[in-house]
Amino acid sequence: MSHSQDKLQQLIAQTPNTLTPERELWTDIEKQLDKPEYNQPNHWRRVAVASVVLLCAVIGTTLWNNSAITPTYTAQTVTVPLLTTLADIKREHEQQVALLEQSQKVNWQSTELGLPLNKGIEQLRKAAEKIYQTLKKTPNDKELWQLWLWTQQREIELLQQGQKLPAADKNQGALI
Repeated sequence: MSHSQDKLQQLIAQTPNTLTPERELWTDIEKQLDKPEYNQPNHWRRVAVASVVLLCAVIGTTLWNNSAITPTYTAQTVTVPLLTTLADIKREHEQQVALLEQSQKVNWQSTELGLPLNKGIEQLRKAAEKIYQTLKKTPNDKELWQLWLWTQQREIELLQQGQKLPAADKNQGALI
């Protein structure tokens, strides 16, 4: 064995098997056990924490119940601005479509390539109108708003794609 292990074994052998306190502790422990709980310093701390928790719970439930009973706004005050916004967006979309149709550079509607595009645009317009009518009844439906805006955006994209199609020659197939 090494020197440090020998020294460790020697110290372990010198250590007493039991430890005794320097003074008698049991009398102090008995005094603490006989004390009433309300005289202990932790008692007031516990009462203070419980009071704060109770106060927060009462205030929270009061505020929660008041907001559930009397909301700060009514459905009518929200619905009117939403309907106005709905009409404004529809009007702006119609103006964008009219501007795209006026600035049409090629006559793609009369080509074979334009037929599926025309059909898609027509279907989008019908769907957008049905969604618009439903939105007028339930303007708070976020998913319906997203769907309606998507149909409008897709219609504009299809109109722009039509501008990139080859033009139809009006004299195509005519004899020269």
